[in-house]
Amino acid sequence: MRKTLILIQENQFSDTQVALLEKIIRNHYRHHVSRERLLLIWNRIPAGQAFTNYQDSRSSLVTMECPPGFPQTQRIAVLKAIEKDWLKISGQHPDELMLALVEEDLFADVFQGTQKRLSLRGRIAFVAKVIRTVIHARFKRIPIIVNPNL
Repeated sequence: MRKTLILIQENQFSDTQVALLEKIIRNHYRHHVSRERLLLIWNRIPAGQAFTNYQDSRSSLVTMECPPGFPQTQRIAVLKAIEKDWLKISGQHPDELMLALVEEDLFADVFQGTQKRLSLRGRIAFVAKVIRTVIHARFKRIPIIVNPNL
């Protein structure tokens, strides 16, 4: 299973927009990258905790995992396709969206680096929070949206 981490701001998108954005990511990933199962984890940053140009940020960051040696032409194609549809749904300016399709070893470093910054107690609390959120989302059939604050 491949993973995607998405960082958005609180109250930035409606539930309908989040569902549509998740759908376009899955569709473009399946078409351009792999039919492998894709886990999407949305991190919703509370208001006042992210800034761009000294104002509350409206930026979004999407980091997707891909297999090693993924061809650059295909990488560009999927990123352009997602960008086009994302901007249409979100109404964001292109400068407010950062997309990355990184190979699994680098993705693992980023993913694990986040966990290493937490104490053992913090890691356990964070993992428990994510597991609860995943179970709730699967049961309700809604996107997995986590507030990263413990």
